[in-house]
Amino acid sequence: MIKLDLPEELDQLLTHYAKDLGISKEELALQAIKDRIEDLEDLAAAEAVLAKDEGKRIPLTDIMAEFGDDPGGDGSSLHAAE
Repeated sequence: MIKLDLPEELDQLLTHYAKDLGISKEELALQAIKDRIEDLEDLAAAEAVLAKDEGKRIPLTDIMAEFGDDPGGDGSSLHAAE
């Protein structure tokens, strides 16, 4: 168990957002800590993959041409997901 003495400004923000979300300050703080730990785990995993990277790249236009979404082969048909 951890007991924290938060700076007043941070405590006020925690109170504000917990109230807006309809949850306790403790629940919001626990979720924030969990989210941050997950972010750190994701970062560590990405760094491990990058450490093994051999630098091989496939141009996006080649990928688009292979999967048929770029009839002209010049990337002009790229569009946002709908």
